[in-house]
Amino acid sequence: MDEAVMDSLTREQVTVKHAMQRKRHWILVSKLALLLCLFVVLAIKCEFIDLNSVKAGVLRQIIGIYPDKNSACAFLSEHYSSCGKSEAAIETCVRLVGMKPSDPSAHIQLGNAYHGANQFQKAIESYNEAIKLDPDSFDARLGLGETYSEMRRHAEAIESLKQAIKINPHSAYAHLSLGLALSNSGQYKEAMEAFRQAKELDPDVAEVHVLTGKTYLKANLHEQAIVCFKDAVAIDRSNAQAYFCLGKAYLRFGDSALALEQQRKLETLDAQLARDLDALIMNKKQSEVPFVGR
Repeated sequence: MDEAVMDSLTREQVTVKHAMQRKRHWILVSKLALLLCLFVVLAIKCEFIDLNSVKAGVLRQIIGIYPDKNSACAFLSEHYSSCGKSEAAIETCVRLVGMKPSDPSAHIQLGNAYHGANQFQKAIESYNEAIKLDPDSFDARLGLGETYSEMRRHAEAIESLKQAIKINPHSAYAHLSLGLALSNSGQYKEAMEAFRQAKELDPDVAEVHVLTGKTYLKANLHEQAIVCFKDAVAIDRSNAQAYFCLGKAYLRFGDSALALEQQRKLETLDAQLARDLDALIMNKKQSEVPFVGR
């Protein structure tokens, strides 16, 4: 076999060898990528990785390069608020308002951030600014009403929430907030009507039943309260507040045994509420022990 043929065969062998090496390399890379993906999915399912935190990190970098990206600011402000980083949320929203001063939604987000930081007066100013820009803003009216409720300015809260409901009468949450404001102001009959409407709009929200039951308790209508708390538990069997209130209602109704049953259920749901209910049960028992004088 002449030298030219040998060189040709050698080159082909080298080419085949390199091709096989590349193939093995890509197979290895693919397997590693698959393993990495499986690891990430597992980590997310086990809550080792928070996707929102990852997204927030990426968006921070984007804002650093493109500071006018208002959608990134909007997401970051909500992310910071949900993580309890109120100052970072406010700072991000202030930047957003600076970019979009005539956009009512930017002022609403700033109001939400101030509300989350318990800076209620500043929240009110932001919501009112949004209302100036858009008098029919449901979110601004709702946020304003909830802020007034936090400040126990019940009349203003009720008025704002009623205006929100006029804009969007199908919001169960708005009716729920109105009911809470009415209940806190002692208007129990009106509160129960608001809760009834919230229940009609969204009957599967346990919180509606809990708040309705609390209003019945305030009005000393214990049997009706018990029914509401039972409904809440039927909807959400992990709702610790519902079990606590149900136990409290049973105590008010004079049934310590059923109250104790709720306390035992609470032990696996919320240790602090279980202790609180246990203390109420013990106080009730002590008050029922007749005093025997000397």
